[in-house]
Order: sequence, then C-alpha cells, then structure tokens
Amino acid sequence: MNNDSIFIIGSAILLIGFNVVYHVSQKSIHTSVNPVVSIIVTFFVALVVSILMLPIFADINNIKAELGHLNWANFLAGISCVGIVVGHVLYYRSGWSLSSGTLFSYVAICIILLPIGLIFFHEKITLQKSAGIIISLVGLYFLIKK
Repeated sequence: MNNDSIFIIGSAILLIGFNVVYHVSQKSIHTSVNPVVSIIVTFFVALVVSILMLPIFADINNIKAELGHLNWANFLAGISCVGIVVGHVLYYRSGWSLSSGTLFSYVAICIILLPIGLIFFHEKITLQKSAGIIISLVGLYFLIKK
C-alpha cells in the first residue's frame, strides 16, 4: 500500500468516523437548548480545536502567508457550516430519524452535486456511477414513500 492509498483510506475513515459522531451528537442535543446558543458553543469548540491543530498542518510562523491564500470559497464554506449545523439541529428536532433522515439528506445532496461536478469541475460519469445513482434514487423513493 503506497502513501496515496493510506492518505485516501485515512481521510475516508476520519470523515466517516467524525460524521457519525457529529450526527449522534446533533441528534442528542436537548430540545430546550436554543439552536443559536448550541451553534455558538459548537463553533467555539471547533475554533479551539482548529487553533490547537494549526501547528500540525501549517507553519505557525507563516500565518500571514497562509491567510493570503484564502478566497471567496473559504468564507462561503463558513456560512455553509452554520447553515448545515442549524439545518441538522432543526432536522432532528422536526422528527427525522438518525438513520433514514441522514441517508435521505446525503443521497439528495449527492444527486444535486452530480450535475455541479459534471458541469463546473469536469468530473466524469461512468456506467458504474450511473448504476449507483439509479439505485440511490430508488432507495430515496422508498425512504420517502408513505
């Protein structure tokens, strides 16, 4: 196994593992907590953890240069993070289940991202990916069917 494979597998494990923790924690937030207060605490903790991780990923003596590499996407991602967290808090409070609600939203997101990836990022669609999309759509149908 080469370094690229280890990086790909490791990043997937990190993403999946923390997504599981994220959704379980979002589903477990007490309904009496104001969603905005919850988000403030969530992002405060994220800020502290990010600052602690900074020396691992960047030369802390070169922060000014790092800031120079930012663009509009970084700011839009920040706004999106707030929307995602608010959405999940309200999503679970409205009664969506941890299992099917999350599956529904992620399949829907993937289907919406498909044409964006094709048009703006020149990603390719294969027969295998097409089959996966069809299976996902069928699954989505069964999830929302009463």
